[in-house]
This record gives sequence, structure tokens and C-alpha cells, in this order.
Amino acid sequence: MVDERERLRIAAARADFLEYGSAGAAGVPDVVAASWQRSQSAGVDYATFHVEYHDDIDFDSRLVRCARPVLERLSADIADVPVGIALTDAHARIVDRRDCSNFVGRLLDRVDFLPGFSYAEQGVGTNGIGTVFESGSAISIVGPEHFNDALVQFACTGAPILDPISGRIEGVLDVSMLAESWSPLLHALVKSAAMDIGRNLLLDRNQAEQALFEMYVKADSRPRQAVMAIGETVIMNRRSQNMFTPEEQLAIHEHARFLMTRRDRSAESISLPSGRTVHIRATRILCGDEVAGMVLLLDDNTPDNAGTPAVDRTLPAVDAPDPRTTAIASGLHNPPPSITESRCPAWKQACDSIIESLGRRENLLVLGEPGTGKFTLLAELFHRMYPSGRSIAIDADSVTRQGELTAVDTTTSTLLIVRNLDRLTTYGVDVLNEFFDSLDLDTRNFIVAATLSDTGIESDLPCKDVLANFDQSVTVPAIRFRSVDFPRLVDRTLREIAPERRIRLSPEAMRVLGAYSWPRNMTQLREALHSAVLKRPVGEIQADDLPGYCRSTSTRTLSVLEATERDAIVAALRECDGNRVRAAEMLGMARSSLYRKLKTYGVTEI
Repeated sequence: MVDERERLRIAAARADFLEYGSAGAAGVPDVVAASWQRSQSAGVDYATFHVEYHDDIDFDSRLVRCARPVLERLSADIADVPVGIALTDAHARIVDRRDCSNFVGRLLDRVDFLPGFSYAEQGVGTNGIGTVFESGSAISIVGPEHFNDALVQFACTGAPILDPISGRIEGVLDVSMLAESWSPLLHALVKSAAMDIGRNLLLDRNQAEQALFEMYVKADSRPRQAVMAIGETVIMNRRSQNMFTPEEQLAIHEHARFLMTRRDRSAESISLPSGRTVHIRATRILCGDEVAGMVLLLDDNTPDNAGTPAVDRTLPAVDAPDPRTTAIASGLHNPPPSITESRCPAWKQACDSIIESLGRRENLLVLGEPGTGKFTLLAELFHRMYPSGRSIAIDADSVTRQGELTAVDTTTSTLLIVRNLDRLTTYGVDVLNEFFDSLDLDTRNFIVAATLSDTGIESDLPCKDVLANFDQSVTVPAIRFRSVDFPRLVDRTLREIAPERRIRLSPEAMRVLGAYSWPRNMTQLREALHSAVLKRPVGEIQADDLPGYCRSTSTRTLSVLEATERDAIVAALRECDGNRVRAAEMLGMARSSLYRKLKTYGVTEI
């Protein structure tokens, strides 16, 4: 039971705080005093009570399903205690309530302690739900420790429900009653029940996620080792959090996802955008045929006295201009920006590998998803290395139609790029193999490079029979692994589309573009920006100017029917200002169906 003298002392301190500010909160528990300060700073009126209602809450979410058996057991265990039990989602919105006392239930109804209402601290002040989110730990708010007058009659004990894998707060379990009935024993009971819900969340995870989590736990047992696990969520131990800044962590995450598409194990050093070097030992975790994720062991490889080495630079001889070079220069008012400039470790690594292979005059295979810029990158790096050289491009389809490849001039440095090697037919493979056989092995002036999608290597396509002619392979990362470069890519693409116009993206439009997965990479980004420029030829492009699919985070290419349905859902959500209930009614579908399709298509909030 509550000590009456203690409650009176807290009530006096609350009155002093409301009249004199923080100085009046002397002697109040730190977590309560800090919450009063936040409530006051958020503009909460202690004398007026208002709770915000949300009509688009999912009352059958994964959290609710995992909590249901625990709530039923808890309700049975304390059936004789006059309390109300509530569960909230990750936004402090009540999604379930169980009453063990009709009297307490009626009192809770009067303060809108009901499903759909938000008890976030910035809305109603200090309470056993919102303050749990702010403090990150279990807490009891008893009587006058509440900020708002309407809640002073209650005592509420809340505990965070943590996702065991991500560590995020998925919701809060709260037990509320009249202040004079509160007992400290409830603190341990609620905390234990919240942990049970967290365990159910882990059991609800699929086998692949559990396999990744188990491997992470084993790796984390190594002393003084920075460990990360990359799967549907990202897990980091404290050492890795302290060792790397958020920007560096993001670069490591993206490089790991890039590695995950290429190999089961990897050990390499990468340069981070900050200039530091990190050594990564990565292991891909498989569960049957499903890739669960990747566990990383990280070591700082940056030298203690790393400095910028001195480099001797020799300027090339300057040729006198002639009419032909003058004509060429006159057409270069707006030269295309270089695509080799990057802060992404995987992209820089790909560039370095291509440069090394070209320098050794090796035949080179460049892999990557369609639209990543494989051809452009090859050509740009070649001409940077061999300014007087020439590059020849031919599509795999043309090899088949042409029937033969003509003899080549090997007196000057030449690069032949065969595009989309995976489109070769069996006849085209024979033509290309004959061409390789005809090359003079004594000359090193001629280099053959080919671009190939990642899927081509794993399949039984005819192009496999020509791979023996290549010396090295390099994989170019997709856009979704280059978030550190994304603003630069958008800016460069806009300059290519409308070089003479003043066009920029609003922060919201950039956020929408950055959240999309871009399954067709630069090709799709160019299409999206071109569509937006048609809607807004000059000025600041807004989020509504972008194609509907940019609201989706799906990593697979949708069918025409799926894309049409997704765009209709996005349009309905926009018209309803993001209200999912009204959007479901407009579309003529059940709310649960809409939630499922939003998840399937990866549609982000509108």
C-alpha cells in the first residue's frame, strides 16, 4: 500500500513544481521530475485533459497475438484485484484492455483509457505508458506523480515489451488501479509478464530469424569483439555501437547486405566514409534454402598515425588544339558528372578492382543488378586510364544477329564491352568463343569486358560456356547498398535530365526516394525523376510529384496487376490523408486486407 505521508509530500512537490518550475521538484524521484519537465516543455496543460484518438490501429497485430495468452493468464492470476490491464503498440496507443474490476473500469473509461487512444507523454503528461517509452524501463507512477489532474486518482505500473532480436520497444504492458490500492509487488509482476510477451515475440519469429539470433549470441560471447547481425533487423552489441558512428554503422550494414548477395563467407577490409578502415569477417547464415542474414566480426584497421601519403604528380604534356579538338570541346558545355565519385565502400572497392584489372590488361567480367551502371563505369574508368584509347560496345543480341565479330585494330589500347552477356544464345556463345580464339595472344592492347546480371551466373544460361575466357570478375553494388551516395545520385540524374533548369527536391520527396528499394536501380531512378520533372518542370519537386511506386519498399519486381493495385492503394491513402480505415472503405476492401497488402507491397506511410 502507498505510504500516505509520502503521497502528501509528492503532492506538495507537484504543486510547487507547477507554480515555481523545476526548483519545486526537489526530493521527487529523478525519473518523475524529468517527466514533469518534458510534459511542461511539450505544452501539456495539467488542468485540462485531452487524449488523442486514432482510428487506423491494427488490433490484430503480431504484438497483440503474442500478448493475448499472457494477458489472459495475468487476468486470471489477479482476478480478485481491482485493476485494469492494458497493452499498447509502439506508439503508446492502447490496443487491448482487460478489466478485473467493473468499478475501476468505469473510472478508466472516464479518462479515455480505451483502445484507440494514445497515452504518449507529450499528449497527456507523466503516466505509466508514455513515461515508460521515454525512460526505456519499467516504472510505476502513483497518484500525484502524474502530471495531469485527471490522472492523480490512479496508480499505474508499466513495463516495456522488448523485441529480443532488435531490442526495440514494441509496446508497453500497463496495470492501472486507484492510487490507494497500489502495491510495490505489482512492479515485479508486470515486468515479468512483459518479458513473457517478449519471449513470445521471439518464438513467433520464423526459423531463419532464430538461427541468425542464435549465431549472433555465440559470436557476442567473444571478449572485446565488435559484433553485428544483419537480417530483417540489425543487431549490434555495445562494443560495435561505441566503436562506430551512426554513419559508419550504416555503411557497414549496407556493405554486409551487398556481401550477403555474393558469398557465404568473406574476410576483407573496407574504407568507411569517415576515412577509417574496418576489417570485416562475415558469415552468411542459411536456414535451409533461406538466407537468414549475416553475422559480422568487426575490427578497427585504421593505423594509429594514418595520414595522407605524399604523391608525386606529373602533369601530362599539353597538345596544341586543332580544328577537330576545338569542335569537340565546344560541345562540352555540360559534361556528364563522373559516376566514379563515391563514399560507398562497396562502390569504391569495385572501382579499384576494375582499375587493377584494366591496368593488367585482363579480360574482365562485371556483375551486378540491371541498371547499376556497369557499362558506364567500365567505359569511364577505361578512358580515364587510357585517354587516347577507344572503347567499342556491342550487345549480346547483336553478336547473335551479326554472326561474326570483325577483326580488331590492336595498335592502340582498345576495350570491347559485350553488354548483357546473359542474353547470349548458344549460337552467340560459339561466335564469341571463336572471336576469343582469333585474338593475338601476344598483344596486350586489346581488352574484352562483359556485363552480366547476378542471376545469369546462378542459372544454366548458355553464357556459362564463355566465362572461361575471362580473367577476373567484379561485382557492382545496387543503389539500395549506396544510401551514403544517394543524394549525389539524385542530383547527378536531375542535371542529366534538365541540365539548364533550376530543379531541386523537397526534403519529403528525398525521404520518399531514399526509402524505396529501386529494384531496377539507376534506370528506374531516372524514370522516376523524369516523370516528376514532367509534372514540375522547374522549382522544388514535391513527394506527390513522384510515381506511386516510390511509396513502396518491396525489393521484388511486381506484376502489372500488382503494380496497378499498389498504385490504387497509394492514391487512396493520399486522398484520405493517410487514414487507412477510410482508404479501405474507398477501395472496398477489409481493413485487414489493406494492412496485409501494405506489408506485401512495402508501402510506407503517406
